[in-house]
This record gives sequence, structure tokens and C-alpha cells, in this order.
Amino acid sequence: MKNIEKQHVIAQLRHFGCSEQESEVYIYCLSYGPETIQKMAKGMGKNRTTVYSEVEQLLKKGLLHESRKDKKRYIGSENPNVLYSLLQQRENEIGVLKNNLGYAVELLTNLKPFDARTPTVRLYEGVGGFKKMLEETLSAKNEVLVFTHVKLFSELVDSEYLEKYFKRRSEKEIHTRLIFPPCDFADRVNLKSKEYKIKVRLVPIEDDWKAGIFSWNDIIAIQSLTEGKLTCTIMDNKDVAHFYRKIIFELLWLQSKEISL
Repeated sequence: MKNIEKQHVIAQLRHFGCSEQESEVYIYCLSYGPETIQKMAKGMGKNRTTVYSEVEQLLKKGLLHESRKDKKRYIGSENPNVLYSLLQQRENEIGVLKNNLGYAVELLTNLKPFDARTPTVRLYEGVGGFKKMLEETLSAKNEVLVFTHVKLFSELVDSEYLEKYFKRRSEKEIHTRLIFPPCDFADRVNLKSKEYKIKVRLVPIEDDWKAGIFSWNDIIAIQSLTEGKLTCTIMDNKDVAHFYRKIIFELLWLQSKEISL
């Protein structure tokens, strides 16, 4: 197996919870057939204790099996097609999780103390923080209001992911108003305004700004879009959200311009 092919296999096995070292053990077992752990360790040039630990993890994951012969323990690999079975098992588990998660979240939410006078503030860093924020907006019970430098935001998050998010949000019957600076992405999104259940308006750029604000329910989320300093600050406070949604955003909306077709 070429190194580039090996790295592809390792990348896929990572989705099944395998470390790079565990993947190498599985590949070795496929290549050489059932062997004792001692012989495997010698063949791989690794410490026996390390190989033993990796083998035990792979046995739990269902990628290896063991057998006995002359009081010796032999370790062999399962057929690679077992990965399809493991994937199906995971899909079944996800299906069960989807059916039961809502009730669990509701029970846990009821345990959370809430004081309307004290804002709840969370800080996330990096692109993962932006995506976490986007996923949270899918719980919106009212309009999602967005004022952001969409060119920067779409490049950071990935425009393909962003458009799939727009579709998922639309499927939940969540309407959105967006204020963007002029750019190709804004035009592309506007062409699908009915499909995405959105309205887009433009505000001219006079200064170089690298930030954005999303708002839904009683929440506002402020993003810093500076490379190397990517942050998303989420504040859950009714008064602050009301001020932004009903005053600031509406003033910006009135001053912005529709995209001419």
C-alpha cells in the first residue's frame, strides 16, 4: 500500500474512533494475517505493551478478533466490509438519539437556573465556534437577523456549508433578514431568497470592518472575523436582544438598500 493510500485509510478509520497507531495495527493484521501480539510487535518494530493496548482497543471496536491455538493467543483482522456494518450500527444509534434527544434536552433545560437580570455570556473561538452558533440559530422561534461582512464570513465558514445551512434553516420555516456589504455571495444568496426564506439588503462599505452580529430569540451573537483572532460571543439577555432587534437592526434595515435584479 502506497503511503498516500495508507493515509487515506487512516483518515477514514479515524471516523470509527481509531488513532493512527491503532489504524496501523489493523492494516498490519490485514497484511500478515493472525499473529501473536509478541510477533506483531516485533514485525512492526514497536513495544509489546503498546501493541497490546492498541489491540485491546481494536477488539472493543470490532475491527479485530482473537483465537487460541496451542495455548497461544492469536490476533486477526476482521474483513474490511465490517466497516459498513459498524457504519450502519452508528446510523441506527444516531436515529435513536434523534428520537430521544429532544426530551432529554427539555428535562436538562428545566434544571438550569435562570435570572433574567443576569446576561448569560459564552465565548467560542475559531471557525468551529461560528458553526456552533449557526447550529444554535436553528432553534429560532422568530426571525434570524444578520448584519455581517458576509464575504469574510462565508470564506471562513465555507460557502458550501453556509448554503446548506440556509436550506436546513428554511426547512424549519425560519425566516431571515440579512444586511450585507455588496459582494458576489450576497448576490448569489439573493437569487435564492424565496427558497431560503430570506430578504437581503446591502449597506455600502466605507470603513474596513471585520465583524458581524446574528440575533435570534433573546440572543445576540457577535463575531470577530480577523484571521487568527476568530471569536464568537453569545449573549442571552432579553433586554439587550430587544434593543438590538427592535431598534438598532430596524434602523439599519431602513437605511440599507434592496438588491436590484
